[in-house]
Amino acid sequence: MDRRLWGYALRFILLHVLTYTAAGIIFYQLQDYAEAFQTMEEFELFRPLDDPFVAAAIPIQIVRGALLALLLYPFYDAFTRRKYGWLLAFGVLYGFTAIGSAIFIPDLVETIIVERTAAHLVVGVPEITVQMLLFSWLFVAWERRRIRKAAG
Repeated sequence: MDRRLWGYALRFILLHVLTYTAAGIIFYQLQDYAEAFQTMEEFELFRPLDDPFVAAAIPIQIVRGALLALLLYPFYDAFTRRKYGWLLAFGVLYGFTAIGSAIFIPDLVETIIVERTAAHLVVGVPEITVQMLLFSWLFVAWERRRIRKAAG
């Protein structure tokens, strides 16, 4: 792996893990995930919060961050050189992580058509959205600053 890719991947992973953790802690408290996991049908198949695998969620983000970093690396210049590159990065990441998930679109359609409510989308979706927005903006800003520093 070349030096530029290695540095990029480390920065990506670090910021991904930090924003994932921060958003998770904040939204866990704001949205009372403990109650949501006990009362909402969408979470019936989820592991209990005291399960050791759930506790490994943050370290697992290192691997997930590395995979996302490698998937997005070919688009590095598009993110760092365009005026709103962070928004492009957000769109791609949001597509991979939220909209592209196997359950999001079918669940959204069922909720709107059958239940005529979007109340259960309040748990999880705002967290993913905020985390991806924050990550995209901070990461592109960090990379642009690094590029300027190297050039000047």
